[in-house]
Amino acid sequence: MKKLISMLLVFALVICVFAGCSTKEPAATNPNTEPPATPAASTEPEATDTAEKPKIGVMIFDYTNAYVTYIRNSITNECGDSAELLMVDAQNDQSKQVEQLDNLIQQGVDVIAINAVATESASILIEKVRDAGIPVVFFNRCPSEEDLMSYDDCYYVGTTPEESGEMQAQMAWEAFQNDPSLDKNGDGIMQYVIIKGTPGHPDAEARTQANQDTLASLGANVELLDIQTGQFKTVEAKEVMDAWIGKYGDGVEMVLTNSDAMTLGAYEALSAANMECGIVGINALPEVLPLIESGDIIGSILSDAAQEGRCIFRMCYNLATGADVLTNVEGEFGTMRDIRVPYIPIDSSNLQVAEDIYASILN
Repeated sequence: MKKLISMLLVFALVICVFAGCSTKEPAATNPNTEPPATPAASTEPEATDTAEKPKIGVMIFDYTNAYVTYIRNSITNECGDSAELLMVDAQNDQSKQVEQLDNLIQQGVDVIAINAVATESASILIEKVRDAGIPVVFFNRCPSEEDLMSYDDCYYVGTTPEESGEMQAQMAWEAFQNDPSLDKNGDGIMQYVIIKGTPGHPDAEARTQANQDTLASLGANVELLDIQTGQFKTVEAKEVMDAWIGKYGDGVEMVLTNSDAMTLGAYEALSAANMECGIVGINALPEVLPLIESGDIIGSILSDAAQEGRCIFRMCYNLATGADVLTNVEGEFGTMRDIRVPYIPIDSSNLQVAEDIYASILN
């Protein structure tokens, strides 16, 4: 009888094994799986161990923009492996950006950071995130106060563009006064031109107007020869400068640009024509720093992409995790729930400041 019972127990064990009665848990899904595909031209960084980490959507207006590239690098560096980033490129296409926003909402992101293609259409984006109950942090391109304040979970991180135009004009006029070689015709008047960014862009309009207003407030003896758009692009700015060289010859004594992508274009045109004049830019991009050091460019007004990126990510992380939105954020809110990162004038005397900031992004 005992022998029979033993045989039955063995038989039952064999049946259990073949029937799948194992206590081993099923294999976990791979946490390194890429996020679901986003619309064309999206480039999300590879996700690492995303289980139970906040999911943050980051929408860039155009990956080809030099300054915004440094902002997104800063966001990625600050994130590390603490969250899952889903970053997409709208390729400067408003309709594409709207589609990408819909896609990110469907993917269940906890918060979205938006570098808007068109700030005048920000209300469309805000309405979508508000309906989905998702906090949003706009950056680099500021929507109107009315749009920002229309949703309680809507914020902004950026700079004050008028400030950069003021600093730029001051730097140019001081250089002209202190360097007699810049007054090429010896008339004591600074003949200057402005290469403007995209017409209607808030930063382009503000910087260009601040240039003129500041020179007037300084009592500067100046003559504005022309203002033309370079669309924030190097190639377009070079074409503008080429045309001015053909029109004015050596009569341009100072060039002010709304961005350093355009600074590089102006410099290329002048170098090709074997001509020199004063140039002052905005952004103080790494590509411009050697030209400041060599004296080919007077200086540039640094937009601190490292600090901007840190603020964007930290605010998004706080919103996604339920912490106070300003925890570990550099700065305080303005009247529009906005954080404004200060500009820094950069010339040959303080190049190291800019180099250290970019080192923190690139390393």
